[in-house]
Amino acid sequence: WFYNHTAADMELIAEKSVMFGPDLLTVPTGAQFGGEYVNYEHGLSFMTVHGSGHMVPQFRPQAALSFIEKVLTRELLSPLMPSNHTLVEMTEDEFEDAIDKWTKEAMGPPYVGAGVAPKSTEKKPELDSNGVAKAKTE
Repeated sequence: WFYNHTAADMELIAEKSVMFGPDLLTVPTGAQFGGEYVNYEHGLSFMTVHGSGHMVPQFRPQAALSFIEKVLTRELLSPLMPSNHTLVEMTEDEFEDAIDKWTKEAMGPPYVGAGVAPKSTEKKPELDSNGVAKAKTE
């Protein structure tokens, strides 16, 4: 599955701790590989998040948000792959073509949306005429 890796707000980058969101950038990078998932029988699914361990929201906050939004709205993370039986019957060239087609589809709408840029929750300081933050008055 893929997600839209948007630019993070500069204030968020400045205020975040070093260990939170190491992949947050100030420029958007578009559709990025989010991870893999497999559906099993009886409604059981297994999912991984690329580049993260058990602390997904800490290390991959945008991928985590994208995943949660998809789950809550019951949207597919990506188009379905052909069945294993179909894949086994393909020639190498047919397989490469099928994977290329699947990847292009998975990186576009509706699977990869516009995304939401992470924003700082802190209020911006008021600046004086020189662009310097004014002292807070109580």
